Amino acid sequence: MKRLMQLMLVVMVAFGSLHSLAATDTQSNPYGLIKSVGDQLFVDISKLNMLEEAQKKAELKKLVRAQLMPHIDIKYVSFKLLGKHVREIKREQAVTFIDAVESYLANTYANALMSYKGQQVNFIEPVVSSDSKFASVKSEIVEPNAPTIDIVFKFRKNKSGEWQVYDLVAESISLLSAKQKEITARISEVGIDQVSKELIAKS
Repeated sequence: MKRLMQLMLVVMVAFGSLHSLAATDTQSNPYGLIKSVGDQLFVDISKLNMLEEAQKKAELKKLVRAQLMPHIDIKYVSFKLLGKHVREIKREQAVTFIDAVESYLANTYANALMSYKGQQVNFIEPVVSSDSKFASVKSEIVEPNAPTIDIVFKFRKNKSGEWQVYDLVAESISLLSAKQKEITARISEVGIDQVSKELIAKS
């Protein structure tokens, strides 16, 4: 769980640190998506610094849900997390699980934003084919007196032609794959309904 939180913090850092990128259509370019969402998100976050901690976190959750979550491919991520169980569950269970994953991630992002310290992020421009449905954007997280961390953002173009984030690969470790192992094992142990309840409880 600690590792997950660290990676979520990196996501938040990156969404707010692309000051040198050119403004582009957020639906057609992963760079444009990150810059557009990040710039607005962090302007709004700066307005919350004078609030009490509990109130700030509540407001951060609202910001995350309104500005960030629409750009995360929740449905795709959720079905990937189900792994081998995806064909076993009922439609109603799938809907509940997707909602639980969204709530869990929103809370995780809000917690990460509470700890944001303004780390520097350097991005390496990728070569992406115009007809590609997937894209990867490599970044380097630079912090004084600490090793540089390589992070790769994984994007997927949905049916509407919009780019959405679905995974992070940190130091060659896929966050989605790591979480999938945890979720599938837990479903095998206690069932999908209980796992959904546990995700909601962590939200």
